[in-house]
Amino acid sequence: MISARVFADPSQKIYREEAFNMLLGEEGGQEDRPLFIQFAANDPDALLTSAKMVEPFADAIDINFGCPQDIARRGRYGAYLCEDWDLIYKLINTLHVNLSIPVTAKFRIFSEVEKTVRYAQMMERAGAQILTCHGRTREQRGHKAGLADWNQIAAVKKAVSVPVFANGNVLYAEDVERCLSATGADAYMSAEPQLHNPGIFYTAQPDSNSAPSDEEQGRSTHPPHATVALEYLSIIRSLQTPTGSSAIKAHLFRLFYPAFLRPENHDLRNRLGAISWQRDGLEGYEDICKEMDKRMKRAMDEGQGEDFPVDKETGLKRVPYWLCQPKVRPPPVSSSSKTEIPKQPTQPLTSSISSSVGNTLESKTVVLATSAEGTLGTVVPVALDDETERQADTVVQSVASDLLARVGEKRAINITGISTEGAVKDEWVEQGDPKRLKLQPTQPEQCS
Repeated sequence: MISARVFADPSQKIYREEAFNMLLGEEGGQEDRPLFIQFAANDPDALLTSAKMVEPFADAIDINFGCPQDIARRGRYGAYLCEDWDLIYKLINTLHVNLSIPVTAKFRIFSEVEKTVRYAQMMERAGAQILTCHGRTREQRGHKAGLADWNQIAAVKKAVSVPVFANGNVLYAEDVERCLSATGADAYMSAEPQLHNPGIFYTAQPDSNSAPSDEEQGRSTHPPHATVALEYLSIIRSLQTPTGSSAIKAHLFRLFYPAFLRPENHDLRNRLGAISWQRDGLEGYEDICKEMDKRMKRAMDEGQGEDFPVDKETGLKRVPYWLCQPKVRPPPVSSSSKTEIPKQPTQPLTSSISSSVGNTLESKTVVLATSAEGTLGTVVPVALDDETERQADTVVQSVASDLLARVGEKRAINITGISTEGAVKDEWVEQGDPKRLKLQPTQPEQCS
């Protein structure tokens, strides 16, 4: 996500190069398409100026009306514009009228489904060609995130004529099909889960003409995180476009999170936190990843396989800690029980997550425990409030907020989707209105 205000400022040349490098020809180049470029904005003129600069490098411009973080509140953008419908209309319509490529919008729901539907319809009237609906309210964030409301996404899909992308409640690849079936959405967009597990949308390529087995598909969507990290660093090394050190560090913390929960890997966690680009360079990151790779291979040899059993009580998969997996946040705990909960529970602690999506998801219990076989989605210590959560997750949070918004998450949204009757892929075809992009149906992909 790029700040339109800062990007449009002629004096901010360094920010421009970091946010979207237009000089070296790699970002927005042939191998970087299709590409949506997402802006945060509250000034139509600054947004148009920024969008015009990157227009030749993009297939669409997305406006973020969904960010709930404090930085968005301070800057008055993202989800904190949701009360100003006139401004939102003008932001979308200004791009729709003045760009040769489509404008799309990502937003969060309101508590009342009727208001959410009117909100989406207003964006469609303004000219948005794709709507991405995150099924959580602005207040649902961090340890208060809870479950996304798929019923509201379904209501939006029924109320508009443009394609709708769903967002929320997907931890594993198989959840995508469930979401699309429940909401009727045209595709699914992944945010935080894909940062922890970039393999979530991966489809195994069998050696023969036969489809991959469920076991093969399950393994392909949970690759070894050290392997992914080394591949990520090799891509960085192959590019001329510089990658910010803070972005590299934040991505590696997310990938290695399940391994960093274990005491025997705290030394690597500390090394990664203390690394300096000026002192250590890319080689410093590579050394840590190589050492993690050695340790995880030993763990795999000593482990009990990768069959990913589903815990009957929680519905979460037990994914070994050497593989990529989602990070599951436990629900908030009342202040009255703060003193009763140890910082590092030795006994499983349970707390209930109630569903807000009807029959789409059942109420579940999250077990706050880890074992030698793996974790239940990689849980974090119990978050009693915002301050406690920050203390419990200091290493990750210290590098992943503003800097990721500026550098690490600058790219467009992921537009991969899987459906039961014709998967939606990132293939596009113009039909009718030259600005109106329609989704091209393709053959269903295998999904475990």
